[in-house]
Amino acid sequence: MKLRKKFAITISSLILSVGGLSACSSDGDIAALDCAEPILIGAAMAQTGFMAPFDAPALATAQIAVDKINAAGGISGCQVVLEAVDTETNPDKGQQIATDLVAKGAKMLLVTCDYDINAKSSQVANDAGVLVVAPCVGSTAMGPDNGLDLGYSMGSAVPGEAAIMAEYAYENLGQTVTLFKDMSIAYTTSQCDAFETRFKELGGTVKSTQQFSQTQAGALDKPVTAQVANAKKNAAAVIALCSYPGGGAQALAAIRNAGVNTPVISGFGLDGAFWLGAVPNLSNFYTVTYASVFGDDPNPKVVELLAAYKEKTGQDAATGGLITGASTIEAFKLAVERAGSVDGAALAAEFNKFNNEDLTAGPTSFSEDLHVNVTRPMAVITVEGGKHKFIEYRAAQKPVL
Repeated sequence: MKLRKKFAITISSLILSVGGLSACSSDGDIAALDCAEPILIGAAMAQTGFMAPFDAPALATAQIAVDKINAAGGISGCQVVLEAVDTETNPDKGQQIATDLVAKGAKMLLVTCDYDINAKSSQVANDAGVLVVAPCVGSTAMGPDNGLDLGYSMGSAVPGEAAIMAEYAYENLGQTVTLFKDMSIAYTTSQCDAFETRFKELGGTVKSTQQFSQTQAGALDKPVTAQVANAKKNAAAVIALCSYPGGGAQALAAIRNAGVNTPVISGFGLDGAFWLGAVPNLSNFYTVTYASVFGDDPNPKVVELLAAYKEKTGQDAATGGLITGASTIEAFKLAVERAGSVDGAALAAEFNKFNNEDLTAGPTSFSEDLHVNVTRPMAVITVEGGKHKFIEYRAAQKPVL
């Protein structure tokens, strides 16, 4: 594999009907942009490595959104080019790619859907005064608390996601829980922490917290035999699994192979069917994610985007997080048109004014202090006999902030 596997995603003649993208003509009171060159959007995201199932679909729908905008005349009359370079899920490569794309004049940088992986590339863009957006980071790390005044996530963050997990579990699965806490990345540790807080607020009892880790390649660093034995002794009504493939899938397989058929609930990290081979005929499993990619999502915008994705790639979407890629481009377009500028600080000022903006990913809001969504509704999906089924969209009754 080459050190930098690159593809330049240029203006396409493909015209796709994707909901949530408005027409792109400039209003009379919008300052004219210099359109001598197309607006460059860079992407330092993973097309290979363990983050690829999350990054690559979001990157593809970002291109679908760019194509739609260009076909309608561009952003305030300017065409848009999306150039993406594969980070291979390597933070150091991401940093260099970000440096190169910023030097080329990128006006927004898209980064990997996990802050631990994208921190270096995000800082490069922020320090250069360039708006930086992670389509589906699930923590509150993207923002001022980490020195990213120009950093945002289009994702639905852990304070809301984990609260939905806890509220659904308490109401529908039981009032006692064992936590399976993946210590590998901030997203999974904070997910279990927030779940515990909200579950206890509701009156639930946490029987124990079983910790484990996985390698950079995405596999358990050691067996979870002891953790599973402890969970079996706990006999809790539900297990909250805060993890991601492949180690998370291996941990779930160990739970089921030990004869523990307790309901298991997880978040976006264990969305999708691509990892189910590790747990054949999985049942009694629940996940909270962005949308259902299994043909039963009730949101017309999601249905249209999934159809466009399959037409463009020839594949079904792996996870619901892909909707955030298109929404990142939608948000950029709104900010540029409202600011009349592609300056990073000006765009961030417009992002901070977002109040339930109607994007494909759902109602989207930001503020000066919170650069990620915690109140957006998310999809609850169950797996029975290895088949996914949409249950409902629900928002957190009380995000854990």
